[in-house]
Amino acid sequence: MSRDIRHVEIGVADLARSLDFYRSLLDLAEVEGPAGGAGVAWLTAGPVLLKLVETGDGDLGGWVNDDLQRGIRHIGFKVGDVDLRAERVRDAGVPFTLPPLDAVGGVRIAFFQDPDGTHLEITDNYLRYHRVASPELAERERLATLSRPRTAPPVFDHVAVTSGGLDAALAFYRDTLGYEVIGQIAQDEDPRGFLITYLLAGPAVLEVFTFTTATTPSPWTADPTADSSRRGFRHVAVAVDDPEKEAGRLVASGAQVAADGLLVDPDGVPLALTGPV
Repeated sequence: MSRDIRHVEIGVADLARSLDFYRSLLDLAEVEGPAGGAGVAWLTAGPVLLKLVETGDGDLGGWVNDDLQRGIRHIGFKVGDVDLRAERVRDAGVPFTLPPLDAVGGVRIAFFQDPDGTHLEITDNYLRYHRVASPELAERERLATLSRPRTAPPVFDHVAVTSGGLDAALAFYRDTLGYEVIGQIAQDEDPRGFLITYLLAGPAVLEVFTFTTATTPSPWTADPTADSSRRGFRHVAVAVDDPEKEAGRLVASGAQVAADGLLVDPDGVPLALTGPV
């Protein structure tokens, strides 16, 4: 049964401005998506799409750039060379929230935000997991990196979320949605007790952040009107064979029913269930 991450919906104040940003800095191409209309654009980023929705007046709905806040933290793109891509970001006058650096696990990363504050990561190389749960998936990632040219354009890689507890997150994403654990990276020098668990979610990876330090609540709610004008992350779409049946399973596992058929997972991650692609 397919339960793949298919797209991420992002609210933007000015659709033309955001299209220019994603096309010029990340080389994403506009495509025809599964649902269109005025104020909506779809961009291809490899196997996962971005859906941009013009919201007009609005804000980030309480999202703050602090990984201790539960819910969606960022989306990441794999590139051939982080420093090469960072030159383009820098030349465009876009500030880095984290300039290029070598991160724990053997990858090089950088972070910046789109015009509305959506947090984006670029990363190269492959992870040397501290704990490998699936040697086959880890090796597949390594081989894909070795075959990627330095000038390769960005490809959607992952969605990062913060959870209040690893056991609960695994019960929802591994045991209910069937995402396989690839491995883990422990940020041993982080005083917050930071652990990242990586799960394969179809063509993308779900990064689950957990901490020994207390986390703060997600800004997402099941209120049907609270998030209608939200900029930034709006939801993650998952393709399933039977959306109605899958919704029942997820609700039984702790998800809440929210606006427009969305679900909110136990940590406040908004999910949209779509039919198989």
